[in-house]
Amino acid sequence: MVDTTTDLTLPQLEEFLTANPDIFIHQPQLLELLQLNSSPEGTISLAQRQMQRVQDKNHQLTEQLHALIDNAHSNAELEKRVHQLCLRLMDTSDLTELFTLIETELKQEFLADHVSLRIFYQGQHKLKLPQLDMNLVQLHADDSQLRAFDTMLNKQQPACGRLTNAQKSVLFADDKDAIQSVACLPLGHEPCAGLIAIGSVDANRFHADMATDYLRFLGEVFMRVLRLRTHDQHAH
Repeated sequence: MVDTTTDLTLPQLEEFLTANPDIFIHQPQLLELLQLNSSPEGTISLAQRQMQRVQDKNHQLTEQLHALIDNAHSNAELEKRVHQLCLRLMDTSDLTELFTLIETELKQEFLADHVSLRIFYQGQHKLKLPQLDMNLVQLHADDSQLRAFDTMLNKQQPACGRLTNAQKSVLFADDKDAIQSVACLPLGHEPCAGLIAIGSVDANRFHADMATDYLRFLGEVFMRVLRLRTHDQHAH
């Protein structure tokens, strides 16, 4: 007589147990045939092992829930800070207060080592910028140096990570060699009011994958207040 039995493969066993999850309830004698690994506390039952797996999954879900809650709290705190900053920017009375506030805020929020402000002007309408101890320079919108930023200005999107030497020269001048990573933001369009750049000596501080929502919003508010203050200057 030919033996037609074959060894059961692991995939077949897994398929069978998946289709019959209550097999050990209806056939409890099968439990006596199982061989389980022993631990220092002794052999554990299938029920204990299953319970442990459920507890592990619950622990993972709990950690994920806590992470979501922490993220929600962080977002709420960020929203509060953004709101307060907008009010402070709008409360500035002149360009001195505006530039000083934006530099301080960027350094604190982004842990930046350097902040650069490049303000553009059109035609002969050059602004009377205050004399401040900060990296603040006014450039004509058609200045040839700005060709290094053509792609960034055309896209009107923040750029984070490594900049070219030409770009760093325009933004950071003598400090360019110390700057290893940058977050750079165009201020508006048609016409663009300028560039804000935040530099770090840490090569990993700013990178292409980082979120820029806060920086983008901050730039929008700053640009609008800047245009109001420059309009006030022309009016006088």
